[in-house]
Amino acid sequence: MIGKTIHKVINKFGYKLSKIQAQGNHSELLDYPCIDLLELVVQHTVKTHSDFFFIQIGAHDGSSADPATKLIQKYQWRGILVEPQPYPFNQLVKNYQEAPQLIFEQAVIAPEDGTTSFYQVRDDIPNLPFWLSQSSSLDRERVRGALYYWKHNKQLDSIPDDLDSAIVEVKVPALTIQSLMAKHNVKNLDFLMLGTPGYDFEILKNFPFEQIKPSIICFEYLSLPDHKGCMEFLADHGYSVGRFAVRAVAALNIPTINWTIYQWSQY
Repeated sequence: MIGKTIHKVINKFGYKLSKIQAQGNHSELLDYPCIDLLELVVQHTVKTHSDFFFIQIGAHDGSSADPATKLIQKYQWRGILVEPQPYPFNQLVKNYQEAPQLIFEQAVIAPEDGTTSFYQVRDDIPNLPFWLSQSSSLDRERVRGALYYWKHNKQLDSIPDDLDSAIVEVKVPALTIQSLMAKHNVKNLDFLMLGTPGYDFEILKNFPFEQIKPSIICFEYLSLPDHKGCMEFLADHGYSVGRFAVRAVAALNIPTINWTIYQWSQY
């Protein structure tokens, strides 16, 4: 009864309370209904942004556990989707084949332009869950760590005992975030979506905030080695940050509240 009442109140104000699917190494955190903070921030922002433009880095196949997909489809945004892996990239293009306003870039965002080594889970191993291919990285050890976790902690038997045999190194085109935006003549950016586990902060540190400031940034918070550093970095650039599930949303010009924590003692 209480749950139905909460839903009615939230719906009355034009918002939606929804349960999202668990993913990654933190599924235990998602066993409760989670407010879609990204959706709420987008609803607030699109009211004043008539020609919304986005960049999604690490777009994968455009459908698997991707909170940006429904927003792109709902609002018919223009934007650029970046994905380095060949198979997910082909699926990405296919899944958005009826969206001619989108640009697809098969590349990895890196510190330098050129070609770089990229490590991914082999796609010819049977019975692997789709989300393991989302563990691809510029860092081989990060991919190996994901395989180890799901093999030994979650008892996923389809992963071979020889973890290194499940990893393949591919050479992919590399672009800096500045080169990506220059290539496609991006002068204004409303939404930056990052899905590069463990690497999102590195992209943010190289982003030219002095030239362009995205109104909304969504990134994978729990995979970051330096949570606090990332939050402080974004705050220094004028962003307010909220967390939901494994992600965080940073936004400009959003109503915020500052919390003061009191420590109570008995005397």
